[in-house]
Amino acid sequence: MNVTLRQIQAFVAVAELGRFNLAAGRLNLTQSAISILIKELETELRQRLFDRHTRMVSLTGAGREFFPQARKVLEDLEIAVDSVHELASLRRGRVLVASAIVLAATFLPPVIARFNRRYPDISVQVRDMPEEEIRPALKRNEVDLAIGTVADEDPEVESTHMMRDRLMLVCRADHRFARQKNVRWSDLSGEALIALAKENPLRDLVDRALLHVAPDIRPSYEVRFSTTAISMIAAGLGVSVLPENARQLAPLVDVKVMELVEPAISRDVSVLQLRQRALSPVAQKMKEYLLDAEREG
Repeated sequence: MNVTLRQIQAFVAVAELGRFNLAAGRLNLTQSAISILIKELETELRQRLFDRHTRMVSLTGAGREFFPQARKVLEDLEIAVDSVHELASLRRGRVLVASAIVLAATFLPPVIARFNRRYPDISVQVRDMPEEEIRPALKRNEVDLAIGTVADEDPEVESTHMMRDRLMLVCRADHRFARQKNVRWSDLSGEALIALAKENPLRDLVDRALLHVAPDIRPSYEVRFSTTAISMIAAGLGVSVLPENARQLAPLVDVKVMELVEPAISRDVSVLQLRQRALSPVAQKMKEYLLDAEREG
């Protein structure tokens, strides 16, 4: 069926106003154009919709049947258009952000708070997860954006650099390292090392650094989450190499964080999105807030 929106608009206008010339004025068309649209609609429906009189027109039985449905089509379309306009103007909407756990607990909350102050009617939902689960979540379209590290190139994922995050040593406050300003990687020899799981991109950075300066070191424990590592450090089970932001996860436990040197190593943290999927206006604005947050310190 090739019924057009313009035909339905013309039909509803004539049905409501009762005259072709008034309908033409409402739609900013000529009276002949209205007549053509109605004729095309009647041909497509194979029904006469109006009885023509000298000055007025009235609906036929088929026209009375068609009129409420046609008017509802226009009303539903108007609601749909208004809804899209609201999304484009950021008056409502939702954005889902996946984030590595440390960043979700440290960097992300202040950004969301600032975003919500500016756009209170937009729902921001966070999926905090291990690094290795972030890109699969993006590819399954479970989230709009993600924050994490990129260990290798992925043709499906576009990354926008957001910040650099140094690797730091975390130890208990009474550990011998706690009195030092910084610690060399080679000094970790002989220490019980609490490492993140091998699937975590951060683990690859740590393993490569140890391979060059302390190849004899093997992790004593492996955990999935930085919070678990910090709790184990506080219990005296060892030391760990964690992102700089991890220091914010440990306000209630007596641990110390110091810089690792020789070499000093940083990781790049990026905003990730699917390369072939355009961001919604809401997601695009959240991306801007994420990038601006780091630039503004």
